[in-house]
Amino acid sequence: MVISDLISPITYEERIVVFFDVLGWKSHISNAGNDPVKIGQLALIPKLLKSSPLLQATGSGEAKITSFSDCCVISLPYREEFLPQIIYGLSNIFIGSAICGFLLRAGVTIGQLHHQEDIVFGPALNKAYQLESKGVYPRIILDDAIPELNHLDIIPDMLDNDSLGLFVDPYKLSFAKSKHLIKTSFQKEDFLGVATDNGVTIYTLLLLRLEEILAKTEKEEHRTRANWVYARVRQQIKAILGG
Repeated sequence: MVISDLISPITYEERIVVFFDVLGWKSHISNAGNDPVKIGQLALIPKLLKSSPLLQATGSGEAKITSFSDCCVISLPYREEFLPQIIYGLSNIFIGSAICGFLLRAGVTIGQLHHQEDIVFGPALNKAYQLESKGVYPRIILDDAIPELNHLDIIPDMLDNDSLGLFVDPYKLSFAKSKHLIKTSFQKEDFLGVATDNGVTIYTLLLLRLEEILAKTEKEEHRTRANWVYARVRQQIKAILGG
């Protein structure tokens, strides 16, 4: 094979780019050992992505995903009307993963990218990776330099900001109770014999899973991240119960 045969001009496309990883992945690998069931659970994220409405946002063939170990890159051609569906799709993945014991963190931007099968690179990927890696907590970090990401047409209280920047909180009760949470993704009679097609029931199950994650987490850095989610979810559960 001649190297020159592999070289051809490439033009970047403007794409919506999501980079995310599974927090505490090394610990998950270590805990799984050689247990086939636990190893199977490690494949959860790619399976969730392939079954998610996120990949159907632009129709067949337009959304692309590349995954390696604990990292995933998702991209699709930029159209502003796709942004809410992408955020809701990601939020479904975040909640589903948390209920299965995995916390995620993602960076989202819009920019120049080449994404073809397993080959993905470009300035937008660099930016999405930077956003994710500096995001600290399990949430969806947005590029605040992109005007369209500052004014997303989503459930209002999901969009927030703090000293670390602009982000979407996918663990909001308002989202869990909305039509945007794909409740059919959760098995019925999964929580104390009560059907989990109810947003509040799913949210209560989420709180229990977060308690389990915290109980098993030893590293202080990991506990801080998990507690950020737990505290926010617990506060909203208390509001349901009247304090």
